[in-house]
Amino acid sequence: MTDNERHQVEQIEALEMEELEEEEEEEDNESHIRHGRIARAPPQPGFTFDTSLASRHVYLGDVDDTGHIRAFLEEGSVVRLPILYLEGIVLFPEATLPLKVVRRRCKAAVVTAISQDHAPYTLAVLHVGRKDNAVYPALVGTTAEIRQLRHSLDGSITVVARGRQRFRVQDAWSDDNDTPCCLVKILEETRPLQVPRDAFSAKAAVPSRESGKVPRAIHESPDPVEDDDEVPLDAGPEASGDIRSQVTRFLNGQGTLTHLLLQFHHDDSDEEDGSMVLPRWLRRRNVEDLDTSPSVERNLPATSSQPVNQNQAGESSENAMTRKWSRSDGEWGGASKAWARDEAKWISRGQRAAWPHWVYRMYDAYDLSRRAADMWRQMVELPSMDELVGNPGLLSFFIASKMPLPDETRQELLELDVVYRLRREVQLLESMDLIRCKSCKATIARRSDMLVMSADGPMNAFVNEHGYVHETLTLRKAQGLNLRGRPETQHSWFPGYAWTIANCVCDAHMGWRFTAAKSGMNPKGFWGIRRSQIAGTGPEQ
Repeated sequence: MTDNERHQVEQIEALEMEELEEEEEEEDNESHIRHGRIARAPPQPGFTFDTSLASRHVYLGDVDDTGHIRAFLEEGSVVRLPILYLEGIVLFPEATLPLKVVRRRCKAAVVTAISQDHAPYTLAVLHVGRKDNAVYPALVGTTAEIRQLRHSLDGSITVVARGRQRFRVQDAWSDDNDTPCCLVKILEETRPLQVPRDAFSAKAAVPSRESGKVPRAIHESPDPVEDDDEVPLDAGPEASGDIRSQVTRFLNGQGTLTHLLLQFHHDDSDEEDGSMVLPRWLRRRNVEDLDTSPSVERNLPATSSQPVNQNQAGESSENAMTRKWSRSDGEWGGASKAWARDEAKWISRGQRAAWPHWVYRMYDAYDLSRRAADMWRQMVELPSMDELVGNPGLLSFFIASKMPLPDETRQELLELDVVYRLRREVQLLESMDLIRCKSCKATIARRSDMLVMSADGPMNAFVNEHGYVHETLTLRKAQGLNLRGRPETQHSWFPGYAWTIANCVCDAHMGWRFTAAKSGMNPKGFWGIRRSQIAGTGPEQ
């Protein structure tokens, strides 16, 4: 073959390759729309690092695509699958899991998954915890579909899998080849709840915003209230008639919030010394600090903080997820303002149902997903999350997989249904501020220091050359960490960056410092913190 002919053949092959890549990209986009996959984060302004390199796990080298993207297994069906017991890992649907399988039984599970007919390339991934030198497997896990695979000369198997569906274990055993297997039931994803369309009219037909059959919303606070502070459930409209008229005048701009509250709580004043005993939620704030303009959006008391009962996640409804005002309003200003604007719209609607709007909003999955997305976006710039607000289930799995939480909390989120998962996530997001060492509780960074270095988000699972999986949170800055050793570029999860081991002041291995190994790279450096070494968040921690 002459040089000219060879050149023509190369051009034809290049054109065919471009057409193939375009077809694959179109198929991927169609699959993204059809299955509602989690949208990836766009590159941040000023970045020269390609964040898609980390999400594709290019550090693993040449890994072959399996080409087996199957439809979802039927919900409620019982299937037999090979199982991987992973300590320190809780896999969520649509999350990526890279593995370097070196143990004999785990390799047998992967080989079985490849060859099985009923669910090819599908594994069952189950979290196991350890306490007092004993191992405790969870009962709820996630199926993982093997997307990329490579058999290495050293006998290990490199796998890149993606979480698919939740399951509950019904039985587990080892077959004749000592392969761990299990019988699982695919869990049914409940339909997200939403406020019924006929529960409220477009405009209020009467001045009253309450039904009279539920506790008074005007009276509520973020703090638990005493029993004698509430109107009985069977109380009629006359129980709060005077207050209703005052609220109506206030909403019509004929009064101020402070004046209304002082009149409303006049019966609670101390008759002996004539002092006024203000409600508990008002005592926590200076009356002078409140805006006394007749704006419904800013001045109406927190009607969404009504205590109801304990939900399945274990928290009561007076949590910040259902209130308009909180101590952290300054920190969560954007999300709080959006929530208040929504509440002002609801108040203007006429009530047709027995329950007020704030009761429905507590369990409206779409309302909760919008608030959770707003709060997460305030910590991490991910404008593409707007696509997920309309899919509360996927959004809840995405946020759960990206929050730096302990294993037990992540397992709790995996087992909850979508509404209670979102409620729990909002509670965790509101309490999430400091990132601390699990061993000595020293402060390492703040939530605002999170940096997106992967197209999949700020925290992702990576596997090192020895087969250990580390879920790593990337930060733009950190404090109190000591570097150990020299920078290494070999097997770097972020191509073009060298890594150095970083220890806490208590000598616990917190993660790594990544520094640019090439000129012109931006950012110049960042930190990767191991999720397993981050202390839990919330008052219970």
